[in-house]
Amino acid sequence: MKSPELKGRNRRALALLLLGLILALILMSLPLYSFNAAVYTKKSSNTFVGDEKYQSARAEVEEKAEGFRAQGFDVEINETVTERVNSKGETTSLIAFTIDQKLSRSLFAFWRTALPAGHVFRAMLLCALGSALCAALGLRGSEELLPKYLDGRSRVLRSAAGVLALIALLLVPVFVMMNNYAFGRALGLYSQELLTEGKEALYQRVDRFLFDGGAGENIDAALKGLSVRHSGMLWLLLPAFALMLLCAVQIRHAAIESTLLRGLLYVFVTVMCVVVLYPYYVMLVTAFRSNAETLDMYFLHMFPTKWIWSNLSDIVHRGVPRYLLNSVFVAGGATLLAMLCGIPAAYAMARMNFAGKKAFLGFVIMSQMFSPVVLLIGISQLMNTLHLNDSVVGLMLVNAAFNQAFAVWLLRGTFVSISPEMEQAALIDGCGTVSALVRVLLPMAAPGIVTALIFVFINAWNEYTISTVLISTASNRPITVGITQFSSFNMIEWQYLFAASLLATIPVVILFMSIEKHLTAGLTSGGVKG
Repeated sequence: MKSPELKGRNRRALALLLLGLILALILMSLPLYSFNAAVYTKKSSNTFVGDEKYQSARAEVEEKAEGFRAQGFDVEINETVTERVNSKGETTSLIAFTIDQKLSRSLFAFWRTALPAGHVFRAMLLCALGSALCAALGLRGSEELLPKYLDGRSRVLRSAAGVLALIALLLVPVFVMMNNYAFGRALGLYSQELLTEGKEALYQRVDRFLFDGGAGENIDAALKGLSVRHSGMLWLLLPAFALMLLCAVQIRHAAIESTLLRGLLYVFVTVMCVVVLYPYYVMLVTAFRSNAETLDMYFLHMFPTKWIWSNLSDIVHRGVPRYLLNSVFVAGGATLLAMLCGIPAAYAMARMNFAGKKAFLGFVIMSQMFSPVVLLIGISQLMNTLHLNDSVVGLMLVNAAFNQAFAVWLLRGTFVSISPEMEQAALIDGCGTVSALVRVLLPMAAPGIVTALIFVFINAWNEYTISTVLISTASNRPITVGITQFSSFNMIEWQYLFAASLLATIPVVILFMSIEKHLTAGLTSGGVKG
């Protein structure tokens, strides 16, 4: 199926795509990066500005600067004055002269370099050129055809144009990040001798890139005071590549709006996943680091240089499995009690009419206003009276009590959402009230019950404040209190703390994965009108 109007739109899209490529190439040819390197330094002690010693040192530095200028270098002289008063009350002065060389580089200068940013730039440029080429070849002989009538070759080429433009767009921030790491963080760590591995290779690459290999043995001094700045025009590559991407989408799908919205949705989901999962990544890699690497404030390695699997066995010998078992018993028992008491109470709230029903519902809601911290003294006295203080059973009962109101309120909404006719039909068939509840209502209320169950379990599993007050014996501690042994006033054993935290997440993850299919329906089961 041909469309003359589509032919014109495709040609305009191709022209705009090429325009975006041309703009990107122009930007790449501009000196977007500027470098300032100290190529010569001279210090003169006991020197004051204007005296004879100062004039002599200044003349020597001027002579050196003229020599650099004669070689075609753009240099300038800077001086810093440091004055101090010694123990005798005399003022001393230190003047430091530096000859700074100003350098500028375009992005095309990265084409020949072996720096990490050079590999990214080559990939970025090739993707941009490949996108334009694929778009042009994909339109050849099929400019008027609707996307669903394209042959396999044209469809693949047009899709490749969009994918390559997207990759080029994403490589722009990667390119900037690589340069910031190489010229900022890595060189700074090498100059402070906080990092030694790979220093010689990086210095040689920077020497060839900035000084054409002329720095030689003076590269350490030249790079010690190196400062780097990129022009804001560098970010104009983003709209240039975005224009190419939009034109490629128009050529492939003949529509931008729906594809763009879907792409934005994918980007949003990806960013949210990274934000949510990053703490878990830190927990995972730190759990298997050595103690020295956990104290590395510069976070030099994304992953442990050596995976220390013995961290798990160490925390096992320090009682973590016992703490996990206590937490499983407390959370599981509290959840079971909350469900056993909450289901009949919620059923009564949803189906029965009795005196004080509204007052009871108000009391259930109002009970959620009280924080456990406010009631700690009363809870402690009650547990002492019942001889349940410093016991796992007492902690389980307290957690069940505090989560009871939430379970009742959530389950009431679930039962209200179920049609009363289902229960009446069961009564007609010979079931009693309890039998109808068990055989009919509970299976239909399974999503809501699962939702209440998992929330109660997680609340009891994460409880910390009451456990800290009620439990004094180490063997009775839940995991939330037990892992505090790895944190003291003068030291935190991060590898053990994160290893224990990693194990503590496993039961909750297993529970969530096993009942996740019921959770979505349960979250909306109480949303009824009336």
